[in-house]
Amino acid sequence: MVGPISALESYVFNAFRLNGRATRSEYVWPALAYTLLLILAGVADAMTLVAATQDGGMPPLSPLAYWSVPLFLLCMIPNFTVAIRRLHDSGKSGAWMLVMFVPMVGGIVFLILMLLPSQDRENAWGQPRGQSSDNGAPRARDHKASALDSYALLLQSEAEPSPEEVARRKQEVHEYFLRNVSRRTAS
Repeated sequence: MVGPISALESYVFNAFRLNGRATRSEYVWPALAYTLLLILAGVADAMTLVAATQDGGMPPLSPLAYWSVPLFLLCMIPNFTVAIRRLHDSGKSGAWMLVMFVPMVGGIVFLILMLLPSQDRENAWGQPRGQSSDNGAPRARDHKASALDSYALLLQSEAEPSPEEVARRKQEVHEYFLRNVSRRTAS
């Protein structure tokens, strides 16, 4: 199971990725956050309308005067792509998104499709989350070790390079210059 932070990271960083898979929690956590934000935006929009019409004035005609319109536009593509990846995870084609256009029952069928369990084996869109591609066995994930490795890498990036590292970098720059820059200036 993927936690809320991981699911939101996947939602944001895979916003333009149609291929692949997304688990139920990778779909549900962002959908829950989006729904809550949409409710808050609706309340803010209602307050804007009430404030504008309270003195007999006209409500704002610009769609950008409301919070729900930019929120919808900002989340439209990620919502679409995560739904397609969720369909892939349950073994369905992304074309099943069209079921939403069926009157009366389309939304219910779509919701059922989003809540189907993940396929526990490889399908046309890749391996299930947490399995390696070699033997299908679950990979051991040590979140503390990966986080510590990330912090160590950040701390190491601020450290002074050794004289050997400086010499190696100078040699790489020199070779790059000879290979790419001097050739262009000669012609």
